[in-house]
Amino acid sequence: MNRGPTGIGAAGSARIKFDRLVAYSTLQLPLAMAALPVVLNVSHFYGEVLRVPLELMGAIFIFARVIDAIQDPLIGLISDRFTHRGPRGRLTFVGLMVPVLAGGFLMLFAPPGGWQDNQTLMAVWLVAALLLVHFGYSGVSISYHSHGAELTDDYNERTRVTVGREVFGLIGMTVAVVLPTVLTSLFDDAHGYTILGLLFIPVAALFSAPTLLGAGPSVHPPVVHAERNAFVAFFAPLKNRLFRRLLLIFIVNGSALGVAVTVMLFYVEHVLVGTKVQAGVILLVYFIAGAASVPMWLVVSRRVGKMAAWFFGMLLTAAAMALAVFVGPGDFHWFLVLSIATGVGIGADYGLPPSILADIINAPESGDTRGKTGTYFGLWALSTKLATAIGAAGSLPVSALLGFDPARGEYNTSALIVVYIVMPVAIKIVAAVLSWFIAVEPERGSVRKELTGRG
Repeated sequence: MNRGPTGIGAAGSARIKFDRLVAYSTLQLPLAMAALPVVLNVSHFYGEVLRVPLELMGAIFIFARVIDAIQDPLIGLISDRFTHRGPRGRLTFVGLMVPVLAGGFLMLFAPPGGWQDNQTLMAVWLVAALLLVHFGYSGVSISYHSHGAELTDDYNERTRVTVGREVFGLIGMTVAVVLPTVLTSLFDDAHGYTILGLLFIPVAALFSAPTLLGAGPSVHPPVVHAERNAFVAFFAPLKNRLFRRLLLIFIVNGSALGVAVTVMLFYVEHVLVGTKVQAGVILLVYFIAGAASVPMWLVVSRRVGKMAAWFFGMLLTAAAMALAVFVGPGDFHWFLVLSIATGVGIGADYGLPPSILADIINAPESGDTRGKTGTYFGLWALSTKLATAIGAAGSLPVSALLGFDPARGEYNTSALIVVYIVMPVAIKIVAAVLSWFIAVEPERGSVRKELTGRG
């Protein structure tokens, strides 16, 4: 690969104006609003309401994620090509993909009424809907996040970009929590989810407009890929040792959330014996805590470094989730307290890793892949989905194996405790240990060296 003149000077490190930052950040709201129901509500809707067996759904999720993973590097490469259309070229590609995302989301939550008694047809519909919504989501998110990484070259401004974006993302997650709860309470589950799919269309249009029209330009020149072999171009960022290390920690850590989110609604209903409204309140409090904590993690990262701040977030999340093993039926308020602590910890997961990635892309360790932002974010999106797939693939079959599968009338709550608490805590601890010993940030040591002063 080669790259044209950098063209990066004072503009690359200048403070981004607040209105530009807000305009860029708004699109993350519909992205998050789409992402959460796909991993949270789909398993409940198709498993509990439409009675698709959990083992079959696990296989479907794996298949859809594999196809999704294959397409992500290609989408990243296409995003890089769009940089030749001007400093907002990536946003042009985003604008083309937003309607695909909206259509796939509607398809996912509005299956044909006459098919609901046929598990085979519902499984085929689920596969097609997942493939479409994943394609749209990847097309939007990869190019959108790549553009965000190119808005500035300043270490702290990059964190400011990701924090602004993730604040809107957490608001979007909050909307994604409230709407299904309200709609399925006012209507039956099938009609409630259909209305959710319909409402997403105007939300996507409204919140994508400021980003497409008002986000700042990229401070980077157009990306030039010298390789003729697209496969080599796709995976060239893996030559960057810091990127490989970040991906390892990110995938391990992210799979914990994938496990927990997939069975969360089952857990609230059958272990806590809670209502739909209580499940909505738990998720709402969780994401509000996460959104409120993001600025705090920004402050912490400025004092101890981004990886060390992320490490503290992992520990906090693991500790809060572990304490949930002591709650049971009727302990709604105690679980609510733990959800606040867990949400604060998860805030670090949303705000810090993308900022670390932006630093790595432009570090000397990136070599001839330096500045190939779209390609990096294509692999980053692949790793995000791989983590989610690992979580879903592990949680649903393990739940069924241990005796929880609504399609078969099996409701062993011990299975949910293992899957919702024990597995995610163990995974979080592994991720924290990796970050303690492995150096990831450019020009910084491991978390152990940063916190103990060694190095």
